[in-house]
Amino acid sequence: MAIAVLAVSLPLLAGCSLLEGPTPETPQRETPAAPEVAPELIPGGSAEDNLPYFTEVLRSYTAGDGPVQGAPIVAAVAAAGFDPALMQVSFDETKTNLVADNIFVSVRVNENCLIGQVVTEDRSFVAETAPAIGPNGDICLIGTTAPIAL
Repeated sequence: MAIAVLAVSLPLLAGCSLLEGPTPETPQRETPAAPEVAPELIPGGSAEDNLPYFTEVLRSYTAGDGPVQGAPIVAAVAAAGFDPALMQVSFDETKTNLVADNIFVSVRVNENCLIGQVVTEDRSFVAETAPAIGPNGDICLIGTTAPIAL
């Protein structure tokens, strides 16, 4: 009997050693520097043209105390002049009902996208442009996204 218990528990105990080891470090994000001259929305401009303004909108939002959730971030981006019909946003919770680590928000600008990521834990953010994807070239965020209601 003792040999059977040992035979069953040995692989389980050996598995514990797999959990030991170095803990991965989260890289530090450098917050983009505030521009000397406040950028403005360029109606009809490209995603690249509007990236400084989109970045400033996210910077202003994350400097405040609004919740890091999709709806208020979308509202801030829409209030800044971006068309909500061209936006996508990730969900506030995971499928297992945990708070999302970050929120992604995007605005399609012709064949490109403005994409922002706001980290829930420390309110850091990043913004960039990327080509739109999908069969019609009209998707910025892959997968199912949250509905946008303003």
